[in-house]
Amino acid sequence: MRTVLEVDGLFDGTTAMSDAAIVLEDAGGSAPGREATITWVGKRSRAPRTPKGERSRALEAAARFVVPGMVNCHCHLTLDGSASFETEVRQDDALATIKAFKNARAALRAGVTTVRDLGANGTMVIALGAAIERGVVEGPRVVAAGRGITTTGGHGGEVGRVCDGADEVRRGTREQIAAGATVVKIFSTGGVLGEGAGPDLAPLTPDETRAAVEEAHKAGLRITTHAHGAEGMRIAAEAGVDSIEHCTLLDQRTIRVIKERDIALVPTFAALRSILDNADKLTERVLERTRTVAAKHQEGVRAAHRAGVRIAAGTDAGTPFNVHERFALELGYLKEIGMTAEEALAAATSRAADVVGRPKAGRIAPGAHADLVFIDGDPLADLDVLLAPKAVWIRGVPAAP
Repeated sequence: MRTVLEVDGLFDGTTAMSDAAIVLEDAGGSAPGREATITWVGKRSRAPRTPKGERSRALEAAARFVVPGMVNCHCHLTLDGSASFETEVRQDDALATIKAFKNARAALRAGVTTVRDLGANGTMVIALGAAIERGVVEGPRVVAAGRGITTTGGHGGEVGRVCDGADEVRRGTREQIAAGATVVKIFSTGGVLGEGAGPDLAPLTPDETRAAVEEAHKAGLRITTHAHGAEGMRIAAEAGVDSIEHCTLLDQRTIRVIKERDIALVPTFAALRSILDNADKLTERVLERTRTVAAKHQEGVRAAHRAGVRIAAGTDAGTPFNVHERFALELGYLKEIGMTAEEALAAATSRAADVVGRPKAGRIAPGAHADLVFIDGDPLADLDVLLAPKAVWIRGVPAAP
């Protein structure tokens, strides 16, 4: 079945177009092999005619503007955004699994059709992603890390795989791959939340980092790292990671290393903003660490952007007061550091898709997934319109409201 959608405005992942049409083929739903694919996009006056003998339908778009399904490069589906991170990360597996499904659905309804989950206390998100792909339940496409690789006393010990020494890191990384992980996550520095080391410390050694990178790349997977401090970022960059999360304490030396190696940054501004906006509900320890890194966060990412470093959108959704359905706020935060609205939207679509290794996502182009977000209003004039999609299509069909 051929489906033709006509819209007043369209952003294809890199550029905008008016009076556009999108042609989809085989909009058969979410069953395996029945996914719709975009076969043509362009001016509606030039839309190809349906070949004789083939069935087609012309549908009125749900709203006047359409963008690709957005991509959240960093989330934690098993977490709701509770004020007590320490309590929530210790929840039982059954509750974590239920939350993962609920939060995946919330993200989808908000226009996020691909998520990269960067850490859970088990394989529940890996299993959820597989169930979505099989059509068992509806949800966004899921790239999942399983447990992140950390060290004794390092960040993420509550949910991560604690490894000390290069050989143990290899073993821990291989365990996540064997469990079905589709990305590898490591912790190169301490963090803001939890009981481990502070954000400026770099407990993961160069040898340990290289071991994780080698195992991930050997398996054909990308590897990303949690890193706040400059030393940890440089160690990770020199070892060959594919992207760096948070990157709050960037300096010029570190930016040069990252740029030379063409490593992408995922700043996750929403995580720190959500903490600072709810300071009266959090502990002084969390606030002190947050203030330490937040002061330089925008300045460092702004400098990286000016240097031409690739930057993609991710929110760290699931951390305190940072909910999955508010992903679009991150685009406004990216604009604050000097991105244009077009660059910010690309960072949440085509560029994010490239960072997570899903080139068919985040685009409205021939061969791309038929994942679409319909909105009333032009996001290039006002990014806030993305906070209230009129409809979301996943795999060529409208998502359940």
